[in-house]
Amino acid sequence: MQTTRRILTLAVGLGMSVWVLDAALDTLFFYEETPFVALLVTDIPAHELYIRLVIMAVFVAAGAVAARQATQMREHERDVTLFRQLVDDASDSVFVIDPETGRITDVNETACEVLGYDRSTLLEMTPADLNTEFDDATAFREFLTAPEHETLEYYETVHERADGTTFPVEISASMVTIDDQQFRIAIARDISSRRERERRITHYKQAVESSRDLLTAVDSELQFLFANEAFRRFHGIGAETVQGEPLESVLDDQEFEIVEPRLRDALAGDRVSFEMVRTHASEGERVLDIRYWPLRDTDGAIQGVGASLRDVTEQKEMVEDLRRARQRYESLFDSIRDAILVADTDRRIVDCNPAFTELFGYDLAEIEGKPTGYVYENADEFEAMGESLGQHMDDPTFVQTVHYEKKSGQVFPGETNVFYLRDRDGEITGFIGLIRDVSDRRARITQIRTIDRVLRHNLNNALTVILGNADSIVDATTGDPRRSAERIIRTGEQLRATAEKERKITSFLAESRPTTGRDASAIIESVVADLREQYPEADLTVDLPAEQPVLSVDQLDRAIKELVENAVTHSDRSSPSVTVSVDTNGDIVEISVADDGPGIPEMERQVLIGNQEIEPLFHGQGIGLWLVHLIVQYSDGQLSVTQNDPRGSIVTVRLHSPGEKGQ
Repeated sequence: MQTTRRILTLAVGLGMSVWVLDAALDTLFFYEETPFVALLVTDIPAHELYIRLVIMAVFVAAGAVAARQATQMREHERDVTLFRQLVDDASDSVFVIDPETGRITDVNETACEVLGYDRSTLLEMTPADLNTEFDDATAFREFLTAPEHETLEYYETVHERADGTTFPVEISASMVTIDDQQFRIAIARDISSRRERERRITHYKQAVESSRDLLTAVDSELQFLFANEAFRRFHGIGAETVQGEPLESVLDDQEFEIVEPRLRDALAGDRVSFEMVRTHASEGERVLDIRYWPLRDTDGAIQGVGASLRDVTEQKEMVEDLRRARQRYESLFDSIRDAILVADTDRRIVDCNPAFTELFGYDLAEIEGKPTGYVYENADEFEAMGESLGQHMDDPTFVQTVHYEKKSGQVFPGETNVFYLRDRDGEITGFIGLIRDVSDRRARITQIRTIDRVLRHNLNNALTVILGNADSIVDATTGDPRRSAERIIRTGEQLRATAEKERKITSFLAESRPTTGRDASAIIESVVADLREQYPEADLTVDLPAEQPVLSVDQLDRAIKELVENAVTHSDRSSPSVTVSVDTNGDIVEISVADDGPGIPEMERQVLIGNQEIEPLFHGQGIGLWLVHLIVQYSDGQLSVTQNDPRGSIVTVRLHSPGEKGQ
């Protein structure tokens, strides 16, 4: 305003100066008789007054025009300053683009910060350099100049930062004219957070729609806000008809009377849980576990009620079946003579039977909730059982001997059969241990071993004396005394061999006999290699796969050696022939020992297949075959004896493969 006033004052002043100058010139040259003041103010000739007024008007008009232009320039500069400040202070990125060249002609500081470029670098770029959807500036110009984009206001795209990372943006674009030149102003807003929220909302919607639970929500007027597919399917309604519909349009009067007061409680801020019977569109009456909770807005005000309905009909039936089953099995559980201890997955005691109380001295109330280590002798025993539980998770059961401690403080060995409790999905939910006090068994085994050592020692000493004296008689005599001494030697050697087999059987019966997977081919190769050195005159051959896993006790090699050695030593040929082969029949592994000897006598054959008990009159061959029978029996296998062609016998051992037993 002051500038305008000054320009107008200057214009009037210039006009007045011309007026005075014209009056002075008239006085000097044209009107010498007329005074200067009269020519200046009172006695101005008409034509001079006209000229002066025109000149004055020209100056005033010129001043007015100059003042207006000055005002416009000042307003323009102010607008430019305000625009610059607005652009630089904007939280969004602002780009000024020349639509003819496609180049960026100006940017704000936010764009530099967001993209990681300085201003000079950005002014050398085109939007195509930032936008991965365009190959080059030409493609971007074609995009801008396309008819459908001339008035484009909003679109979404992707920008690439200086470090190569990308982020989604929303572009607000418009055409502006600056100094008679058109530019496109583009404002880019980072919408990464919005996209993430949209993704989460999409995921939530998908989760709600795909849930097997019946999910729905109503507003404060008890009108549907939404209902998922499970809810709609249960009530036989369509997705397009549910929103905005009153809840009572879906429920019958009796059902609505039950749920309405509970919904009002939820609208008051309570969380409500209850069960009710509701009619399924096609399956009839179903028991639903229903839960209501208040829906609040960002300010905490309650806007409606969310509801989750779960069909628990089968669960209820299962619980009832379990209750009846418990009644049936409770008496069995209580009547089992072995102690039973039930634990959860944290190995905390859940239950026990009366036999456990009788054996350990604890009532359930004294130990319930305590770790099972409470009844172990020490922490080492507890940790060892924990390792076994982890190692046998794929097995239905396993056996382990644990040293337990009774309430009285007495420690005893307990043979523990462990079973895994599993849910319908096969997940382990607990453990059951059947505990048997094997103190007497351990004592008997110790006594057997003691007697075995004493008898073996005395028998060996006695046989050494007998055989030594018999050798002396053989060396010193001839005829009948010599033959008798030789018979004593043969009988003594047979007795010593029988005693050695008896020792092996005693040792086998006294040892732990876990069944585990092992390679039958490797065992047979090792056994046959040793026997080839021991019996070089025998023709021992094998027909084996490279590897053949089987389930057996650890003493499988003893059984193979006994069968092969029995075939060699009882052969009537100078060069016995024995073949050991392995075949599979489904999930059964068959180990066959075939010879060309006289065959196995019927009595020994019956001992081998388990149809005949060992009697005092049996000699060493029968005892050795009995050991084979025991090893196969404890390996959960079978034995059979058939005739070989043209002569001899075939003994076949059938064992399980690890894969078959693990199913």
